Amino acid sequence: MALHDNPDLALPKGSLILVTGASGYIASNIIFEALEAGYRVRGTTRSAGKATTDVFQSSEYEAVIVAHMDKEGAFDDAVKGVHAIIHVASPTQWTSDPEEVVKPAVNSVNSIMASAMKEPTVRSFVYTSSQAAATKSKPNQEFVVNRDSWNTDVEVYTTEKGDPALVYSASKLQAERAVWDFAKKYNPNFVVNTVVPNFNIGRVIGKGTNSSNIILDVFRGNARFMATFPPQYVINVVEDARIHLAAAIDRTVVNERIFAFAYPYNWNDVLDVYRELWPDKEFMQNNPELGRDMSRPDNALGLKLLRKWYGTESYTDLKESIKQQFKSIGEL
Repeated sequence: MALHDNPDLALPKGSLILVTGASGYIASNIIFEALEAGYRVRGTTRSAGKATTDVFQSSEYEAVIVAHMDKEGAFDDAVKGVHAIIHVASPTQWTSDPEEVVKPAVNSVNSIMASAMKEPTVRSFVYTSSQAAATKSKPNQEFVVNRDSWNTDVEVYTTEKGDPALVYSASKLQAERAVWDFAKKYNPNFVVNTVVPNFNIGRVIGKGTNSSNIILDVFRGNARFMATFPPQYVINVVEDARIHLAAAIDRTVVNERIFAFAYPYNWNDVLDVYRELWPDKEFMQNNPELGRDMSRPDNALGLKLLRKWYGTESYTDLKESIKQQFKSIGEL
């Protein structure tokens, strides 16, 4: 689906967009969508072994290595000549030690935004946050999630060791706060927005990581990460990527916290889809104790941007997202 023409386009086609963490699940989809829309893309990776030029074989794409993204000046070269930055990269260590996760996440935000301040071509900055920054999962409880929602329950894990999932949540909380603190303190010449996605399912580019592999784990009967992802919202990764791109190019989107939450789901829903798509295969039993995410997220802006730039009238449902994921890896 092509990007629609719109007078609110702030970033002309052919402009250079920097996407960090290029080999990641969401970032790789953002790169794909940006290239499809007619932009040039520079993607950062942490090592030559994770370079993505073999995946994006396009003259409009280049990969650069930023080995220590939490160091001051680490992004100075990467931001040269770029017009928009989409900062997706985040520490991937699954550890109980916040020194290895929270501190690097915050430092990387301050590093890349400081580098962006030095580069006069930068017009917009988008940060990939997480549901974990806004709220924890509260099955069967009704509550509102909006731009003022913060998951303060995990603040303690900013400095104290704990379950890796809680430490990761603290890293996303503090990193997004760092984005807004930086913007307020330095009033940069570029627009700042954040996208707050929930669980992503859908097209896999390259090898895939994180949620893309968890979906496969459950398909194969491995339940090791299911408890880490309790009932919450889900979004198709392509639509998440397009929301990120829209946040970078739309002149009317300024200082927004965009919730990329499509539909609530739990693992029973995923297993039910598996049984429908693969009726001859046996899967693990549903868990009647899972509960439901009954939160009411302020997710109207995300769908508005998809409708404006892509003509999308409704979010892709869970079944279609799962089908897309398995087709992209040759399993369906």
